[in-house]
Amino acid sequence: MKYVLSNWKMYVGGNRAGVLLGEVQARLRERFPSGPVTGVSIVLCPSFVSLVPLRAMSNRGSYRSGPRIATGNPRAPSRARSPTMLRGLVDYVLVGHSERRAAGDGEEQIAMKVAAAADAGLTPILFVGEDEPTERAIDRTAQRLSAGLARVDPSKHEVLVVYEPTWAIGAREAAPAEHVRAVAEQLKSRLAELGASEPRVIYGGTVNGDNVDRFAALEVLDGVGATRAGLDPDEFLRIVDRVAAAGGG
Repeated sequence: MKYVLSNWKMYVGGNRAGVLLGEVQARLRERFPSGPVTGVSIVLCPSFVSLVPLRAMSNRGSYRSGPRIATGNPRAPSRARSPTMLRGLVDYVLVGHSERRAAGDGEEQIAMKVAAAADAGLTPILFVGEDEPTERAIDRTAQRLSAGLARVDPSKHEVLVVYEPTWAIGAREAAPAEHVRAVAEQLKSRLAELGASEPRVIYGGTVNGDNVDRFAALEVLDGVGATRAGLDPDEFLRIVDRVAAAGGG
């Protein structure tokens, strides 16, 4: 299974969120009229306020296009929103995004969020990455992975890891493919050491329709994540098409 993740952050809300989901679903129906995309799981991550109407839209109708609704940046169980409140609304929960880390989420808090999501029956999507492309910084990425999973057993809990180097977010160019390959291999090795039977790592960081092929071709990766490219239905479906053509479906 390959994954295509679209993180809407706070770029989309209100009626526009419903319109965007409807456009994505319509284009999926055009491309795959007989059913969901084979071998590709599409994970859309809207803002918290859009979850209820978008969940209803994603489940409506006889054609199930397959977008699974996720929410980013949930609060720890003692805060205003808990993972148990999200059950029935989402399948995945984003944890450890660089913006949350910059806002003050430390390794212990991130580990608590991962565990809380897993305990609630949701799949944590854990973001890890380095601030600069140096060997020492890359080692820090693997350390962040271990720290984020400190409160869960990867042999029992499903976790999807997003490698998103901070220096590539919003940059003119995405990270070089060979760099991504090397880091993804390291992360998968660490996941296996921690007990994961099927380590899964996707790449995020300035992914778009023009450069997705270089990442879709990396066998070590289990998919890609997009932010701004995910806000344009045509651009996003170009990414889905390329991942599917490269072996997802």
